[in-house]
Amino acid sequence: MLKSKKHRDTSKLHSMKKCPYCFTMLKLGAKKCDMCKKRVGAVNNAGFAEKGIDWKAYITAILAWTAFFVYVWWAFFRK
Repeated sequence: MLKSKKHRDTSKLHSMKKCPYCFTMLKLGAKKCDMCKKRVGAVNNAGFAEKGIDWKAYITAILAWTAFFVYVWWAFFRK
């Protein structure tokens, strides 16, 4: 059965990957860039490492929106 383009093993095509943040060449097994210290993922078809999900930013945004809605409720809708 043929693999789809998204699930194709690209590690056989490339011997190194490039950091998507600072464009430094990294080993295929690297989980963190040596120069910018950011986390990187698997290599894609273009030879770049996939960007990781920034969970801290998502959690901070959710907490900020929650605080905003609580403030609006407190300021305008409480009795």
